This record gives sequence, structure tokens and C-alpha cells, in this order.
Amino acid sequence: MEVFDIVIIGAGPAGSTAAWHLSGQGLKIALLDKKSFPRDKVCGDALSGNTIFELKKLEDKGLDLSFFEVTENAYPVDGWSFFSPKGHRLDLFLPNEQKITEGKLKYPGFVSKRFDFDHFLLTPLRKTANIVVFENCEVKQIDFHNDKVKIICADRDLEAKLVLGADGANSILARKLWREKIDRAHYSAGLRQYFRNVKFEREKQLIELHFLPEILPGYFWIFPMADNVANVGIGMLSSEIEKRSINLKAVMKDIIQHHPKVSSRFHKAEALESPKGFGLPLGSRKSQVSGDRFLLVGDAASLIDPFTGEGIGFAMKSGRLAAHFILSKWGYHDFHNNQEYDEMLWKKIGGDILTAYRIQKLLRFPWLFDWVVKKANSSPSIWNLLNRMVWYPSERQNLSNPLFYFKVFRKS
Repeated sequence: MEVFDIVIIGAGPAGSTAAWHLSGQGLKIALLDKKSFPRDKVCGDALSGNTIFELKKLEDKGLDLSFFEVTENAYPVDGWSFFSPKGHRLDLFLPNEQKITEGKLKYPGFVSKRFDFDHFLLTPLRKTANIVVFENCEVKQIDFHNDKVKIICADRDLEAKLVLGADGANSILARKLWREKIDRAHYSAGLRQYFRNVKFEREKQLIELHFLPEILPGYFWIFPMADNVANVGIGMLSSEIEKRSINLKAVMKDIIQHHPKVSSRFHKAEALESPKGFGLPLGSRKSQVSGDRFLLVGDAASLIDPFTGEGIGFAMKSGRLAAHFILSKWGYHDFHNNQEYDEMLWKKIGGDILTAYRIQKLLRFPWLFDWVVKKANSSPSIWNLLNRMVWYPSERQNLSNPLFYFKVFRKS
């Protein structure tokens, strides 16, 4: 039996970020994952402004961000392109006052394969004094006792005072709380497929979200990457897939081959793999994220943005917040009751996620999306208003306020 203060299950962005923030504090930490890194992780691969913010926090902890100077690993993008249900395009860019002109993170976002990005976050932790990394270590069983937790893997047994569940959508710890059965109203299904030679129509490289009528309240995406590769995919609310008996692979194939606004982009494209599926537990409901001697972070805590499907930034933020909670309590808190962690996490993240959920529900009115995009393209003041809402989460709540649309109408 190997004894630790904390065991982190899952070495993706949430788990690795928590380990980074717990490092150098005198605690003995085990960071384990069922896979060996580098490994593929089916994802959209987009690193948004939330992720950039968390990476700067890790730079302060000693993470070398030169990874972002090598475009083969992290491809820089200038902003977002939103395509309304009728195909109207709205390009949004980071406001000038927030642009980074020095350092390694000179762009508002990047696209990086999780194969590369997750390995980049984990690699330095292998050499960190108080952290032991176990790969190919799948958790088979967890036993909770009054004063400790036993974690049983295929080839070793571990013991800890506290466990962090960073093990994703199928978290063994989340199942202990509430995720025995998927709630399709708060879950999205996604497909990813890498292509080479997809045609991009603008000089600036932009992350593209196509809100096509047939897949609302979801979207089809095209994200540019290095070496003329693109991450192409589709995400849709699971309840709608079930309700409308949708074959997501067939819909994605039809969009690529026949959609009048999209198919011409793929005439010379080469598929590099078959479509790969993944599940996204959305943060559209306030779920319990802690239990007796354990905390949940990232996808295990259902912290995926219900509107954009972005999860890496919230995963890293939750890892940081969990680490800060632990350090603030260590030595005098027994971690049997961690309700304070739930309250703190939802206070820090819940507002942004709730706003995203309200925006997602507005996608049930595609005419409204079309109307706002058209107005933004014809009015600089409305474009600036929307642009700030995308880059500043604190202002995004206006999108779910009916008064916002009244203001847009008055400006038009």
C-alpha cells in the first residue's frame, strides 16, 4: 500500500492543473491516469481565452510556455466566426485593450491536439519532487473509510486522506454522487474528425461555429490547425438526438458532402481518420461536486459550457480552485463535509455557465440569431457590443436579457 496525502484521478487539464497548484506545498501527491501519455483525447481541441488565463497562472508556477511558440503543437487563432442558421457570418476579435503584444501567448486563442497539449501540461510534473505520476493505472475500486480513502488499481493500491476526481465524463467518483444515469437534457454528444486541405476563406485564422438549423441547439465546427489540418466536428444536445432519432454520423457526413454553405470547403479535403465520438456533461444544472473525502473537477464535475461546448478552460479553473480550497483547509479540516467547495466553485464558475445555458436555450429561436447577426454586420456599435460579450464573460449575461434585444432594435 502506497500512502499519499492526496490522490488525483485523471491527468488531463483539470487534474494536471490541480497538481501544479498543489506542488511545492509539502504535500505528497499521486497523479494517476488509466492511459499512458501522450494519448489521444477526442475533443474540439480549442484553447479559448479562459484557457489562456489559466496558463498564465501556471507560468507563475514555473510552466514553460514555449510550447505556444511551436505552431506544430499549438496553432494560433485570431478570433471566432459565428454562422447563423441562415448562413450569415459574424467575425469577432479580441478587443485591442486586451491583446497581448509581448510574451509567448500573443493570440486570443489556439488550437492544439489534446495528444500534445495534455502531454505538455503533464510532462514537467513527472520531475516535481512532491508528485508521483502513475500512468496505465486504471482505478478499479475506491473504498472510503473514516480516516482515509483506498484506491485500488490493476497493479497497485494507494491510500490518501483526500481524492480529486479529474477522470472526465465517466468519472468513477461522479457515479458515487449522481451520474449513475445520463440526463440527456444536460448532456451533449459530439463527433470529431481530422481533415487535411479544408479550404479557409479568410486571411485571418478563425475558429468557426456553424449553427445549422438541422442540429440546433448544437453546431458544426471547423477549427484550423497546423500543417493544413482542421479539426472538424459536430455537437448536439443528447435529448434532441433521442427525440428526433438523429444519426449524428450520417448528419455530419451529409453536411460535409452536400450542405450548400459548407460542402465546397471539402472538395479537396482528405479525411485523416473516421469520426470519433465523445460525450460532454454540460454545466447546465447545478450538480453536487464533492463528497466524503473527495472533490470533483473538470468534466467529472460537469463544467462544460452549454453554449460553446468548451470545457478545457473551466476544467483548468476548477483544478486551480480545488487546489486553493485544499491548501486553505489542510491541517485543520477533515474533508468529510466539503460543501464549502461546492459553494465556492459555483460562485466562481456558476454565473458564466448559467448565462451560457440561457443563450443555448435562445438557439431554439433561430430567427433571433439571424436577426442579431445581420444587425451586428450592419452596425459597428452593435458589433462592438457583441464582440465584448464574447470576450468578457461578465458582459455575456446581457445576451440572455430581453432588454438587450430591445437596445439592438433601437440602434438598428
